[in-house]
Amino acid sequence: MKERPLTSNAHLTAAQSTYRLQIGVALWKVGDRGLAGFETAAAAGLDHVHIDLGGPNRGPDLADIGVLAAFGTASRRFGLPITALAVNRLNDLGLTAPKGSEEASEVRRSILHAIRVADCLQVHRIIIPGFRQSLVRTPEDMAKTAEVLRFALGPAQAAGITLAYESGLDSERTLQLLQAVGQPGICVQFDTGNPAIYGHSAASNWARLADVASPDVHLKDALGVSVEGDLPLGDGVAELELTFTAFAHQPRPTSFTLEGDYSDDSGPRISRDLARLKILIRRSCCRAVWTAPMSEGTSLLQCIDRRVAV
Repeated sequence: MKERPLTSNAHLTAAQSTYRLQIGVALWKVGDRGLAGFETAAAAGLDHVHIDLGGPNRGPDLADIGVLAAFGTASRRFGLPITALAVNRLNDLGLTAPKGSEEASEVRRSILHAIRVADCLQVHRIIIPGFRQSLVRTPEDMAKTAEVLRFALGPAQAAGITLAYESGLDSERTLQLLQAVGQPGICVQFDTGNPAIYGHSAASNWARLADVASPDVHLKDALGVSVEGDLPLGDGVAELELTFTAFAHQPRPTSFTLEGDYSDDSGPRISRDLARLKILIRRSCCRAVWTAPMSEGTSLLQCIDRRVAV
């Protein structure tokens, strides 16, 4: 049995031992973005991985049947379930591309292909990103993005897949976008670093979005407003301690997925961020009071309180 360095059920009662905080990593930020990432994640004692659909300049392309099969085999071999599939190529194409353009057509083809891949790999969440060419800047961009998300919802729901939209929008505009979609089956993929990059407060965003957010949160720090890059957790301007205090008072998240820069020295960098994650959890625990019994869906703080060692 592989070690679980972040959590332990040693002090839990039998009734409480059914829950433990899950920690994973986004493989598109690890090494060559391919199969080697599974071994790295397993060696770090992680619980799950997120993968990318891949494609031009995006790593291994899961459109290739052989690549797809290899990812499924690696997931089983290392005991690391794939809990989300990101379609990061949409940042190169543009959810906001003009209707009828080749880019707009490729956006829809990519989403449909992602749904087929996720279904094949038994992945139940697809992440639709809204950055770079897909960034929402105008009301027209918002309308186009909502239209694409409505298009994706039908086939995704038919396959039992949830869509998670990730962007740099503040909480108000995010809620406006979800309202514009006007259909259930979509949630927010929250990221601790994105708000700082786009000039928002992650803690304030979480307070508004917790009820519509995925139970899994992407975890990274940020260099500053309009500055993209990666650095160790706690070394940036993302105000992670405030965000973790906000997490502690909400019914979610139930898992984190590391998304720092693990392109080089992947193992040591992941270990570094895991150690800093422990500190963030401990400090958030010290700032609040909790009394509720632990069960699935209770707050991060309540789960830690029931002596899940960190």
